[in-house]
Amino acid sequence: MVTTIIPRYEFRIFGNNLDPVIQNITKLSRKEMTRKMDSVYLLTPWKRRNNIKIREGVMDIKVLEQEFEKLQQWSPFLVGEFPMKSEVIKTTVFPALGVESPVFERKEYTLKEFIDEVVSIDPDLSVAYVWKTRHAYTIADCITEIAEIKVNGTSVKTICIESEDPNNVIEAKKILGIAESTENVNYPLALKRFMGLTKLPDHWNTINF
Repeated sequence: MVTTIIPRYEFRIFGNNLDPVIQNITKLSRKEMTRKMDSVYLLTPWKRRNNIKIREGVMDIKVLEQEFEKLQQWSPFLVGEFPMKSEVIKTTVFPALGVESPVFERKEYTLKEFIDEVVSIDPDLSVAYVWKTRHAYTIADCITEIAEIKVNGTSVKTICIESEDPNNVIEAKKILGIAESTENVNYPLALKRFMGLTKLPDHWNTINF
C-alpha cells in the first residue's frame, strides 16, 4: 500500500533565550516523547530550496514547496540508505545541492566514503554534524518540538511548530506568545549562519534570541 505524504507547514526558531516560549509549551501540553539522534546536513553557501540530511545512515531531502504567512511548507523525499549507488548520488543528490557532480571513483559509497571522498574535497560543499535531543508536545493540534542541539560541538536550542494546516500553526504561535515579527529560520539557514556560510540578518546584534 502506498502512503501519501502530505507536506507540512513549519515555523522554527533558534536561540538560547527561548525560556518564555518553552514555559508556555510545557504548561499547555504534556511531554509525549523524547528522542536522541545524530544527523549530518549537507550545505552550500547559496540559497537553495532543499534541506538535505542523513540520519541513521538514511538520506532524505525536504523540498520547500511554498511560503504562506511566514510559514514554510516542506515536502519530504526519501533518497535511500548507505551504501549508496554513485548513480543515485549523481542524479538525485547533486542536483538537489545545485552543485556539479564530480567523476566518481566507486560504484557505491559508504557514508564515511561519501563524506571523506566526495563532500569534504568539494569547495562548494560543507557538512554540519548535528546532535539532537527532541521533546515532542502538541499545541493547537500542531506537532510542537523543543530540542537541544549541538552543531559541530556548539550548543543551541530550537522550537518548531508544524501541521498540514497552516492556520493551526498560526494559532499555535499566538497561543505561545510568539511575536508576528519573529523570523522563521529553517535548519539549513540556521546552520549556514552558525558556520559563516551566509550573511546574518540586518541588526543581528540587537535581536533577542
